[in-house]
Amino acid sequence: MLTSELLRVRRQGRSIVPRFLSGPEHARLGAVADALIATLVAAIGSCRVDLTLSLSAIEHAPRDRPIVQGLIKLLLDRAEFLAPEGDSPTELRDVVFRIAAEERKGLGPTERFDRSRTLALASERLGITTERIEAQLFADLHNNERIVSFRAITAERLLQRYNVALAQGVLLRARSVEVSLTGEEPGHVRQLFRAARFHGLLHRVHAHAGGYRIELDGPLSLFTSVQRYGLSLALFLPAVLRCRSWSIAADVAWGKERQPLRFELSPAQRLVPHGRPIEGVAPDLERFIDGFRELGSSWDVAVADEIIALPGEAAIVPDLGFTNRTTGERVWLEAFGYWSRAAVWQRIETIRRGFPGRIVLAVGKHLRVSEELLDESEAGELYVYRTSLQPKAVLERLDASGATS
Repeated sequence: MLTSELLRVRRQGRSIVPRFLSGPEHARLGAVADALIATLVAAIGSCRVDLTLSLSAIEHAPRDRPIVQGLIKLLLDRAEFLAPEGDSPTELRDVVFRIAAEERKGLGPTERFDRSRTLALASERLGITTERIEAQLFADLHNNERIVSFRAITAERLLQRYNVALAQGVLLRARSVEVSLTGEEPGHVRQLFRAARFHGLLHRVHAHAGGYRIELDGPLSLFTSVQRYGLSLALFLPAVLRCRSWSIAADVAWGKERQPLRFELSPAQRLVPHGRPIEGVAPDLERFIDGFRELGSSWDVAVADEIIALPGEAAIVPDLGFTNRTTGERVWLEAFGYWSRAAVWQRIETIRRGFPGRIVLAVGKHLRVSEELLDESEAGELYVYRTSLQPKAVLERLDASGATS
């Protein structure tokens, strides 16, 4: 991800526009990207400070310096750094600094501190060589970390990734985001909704003629976890880019003064998605599925593929679907662990207006919602859980719904 000082953007009236790499820049920077990548590959085992010097020595046009710094940041994000193995630097420093303090106390007015004597005394006390002490004394400092792995990438993919990172950097400052889909393949639509839920994004889905509109809360609309939520929103962008006909419109708060600006994105910018599509569900739901199947009940559980759009209402995209092998009854589950209390109320109102089937709304206790809000005569019911979804609790509700249907 690009930090704020590495973002290249310009303002056009009340809009903000990333300065995506153009054709000439793209061609000119290909060789630089190749050199940067080759330097990372060759640097395995080297310390961070030496790698930094090697990267800074790669020639490029002065006007390209902000871009090159951005490319380096993206490459370093693909590398893993660790402190060298060996004696604990903190323990070594504790011994060496104590001896140094004792030595300084004993110095006469004209005597000078003897560094080599201090290291020799530490060597004697620790039972290791002075060379080993010097090598490990500050091994845990940032610049002394060593690169142990690097996920290779081609120059072309790196330049494409840079353009996407510019857009992601703008979205980190969003108050609200609206994604519109028109004439999209059902598989892409389901994948996009699944990605929104996987990343824990607060969103509302609306169906319209020929497509869907997804309203997302931006990180700057929240009171807590702004940085973490912003990262999740940025990671969601590639899922949108995989769609065929889409558009993004975001209201962002830009700069220290949080000036309101508009950010728009569409296939016209030719951004290329990266990473793998989200195929499953969030880890907590994966654990729930495994636990539910271990119960050996008459219900099968799987990731839901349905998009249930009610006329004039927000569309419902369940997380899980349960099918009773004996009766064939179908029950959905939608989890609201990270959502807002208002979103739960909206879903309750939607269900009351006529939901085609039965649905369990699993709501985290922190949202302060009572299970009595939906009664047995309605198409849905609330399951309020404390920390995580409990398979037995959901099974009890499924069996109860089967007995009353």
